[in-house]
Amino acid sequence: MAETVMLMFSFFEHDWDESLDGPDAMNAELMRRVTEGQWTPHTGYQPDADDIATIEELTERACESINEWDVPDDAVRVPIEKLRAIIDAGGWTFVAGRFMEFEGHHNDTEFVVKLTR
Repeated sequence: MAETVMLMFSFFEHDWDESLDGPDAMNAELMRRVTEGQWTPHTGYQPDADDIATIEELTERACESINEWDVPDDAVRVPIEKLRAIIDAGGWTFVAGRFMEFEGHHNDTEFVVKLTR
């Protein structure tokens, strides 16, 4: 029987210090969170293959979004590299994923993935 896990990587914008001002300060905070952030267990929304079916597509979709924000591609590359390390270390297979952008009162910018082994 296959084992399934759901993971989330969030930029936690709702927790940001409100005194951050200007794009340089915000980019620095974003990159700090990306560098220090970890993929964590997730129990909410479950992505399926109708969302995003490959890591490459997840990366592409996320990069398209962040390019509109004028931030470094590392904001996507770093979490994806961490995900690939989890997959490799645990013998997981990527099943589906989703990238959701920050919505003021709804959600932070987040990756949600479903893996099996």
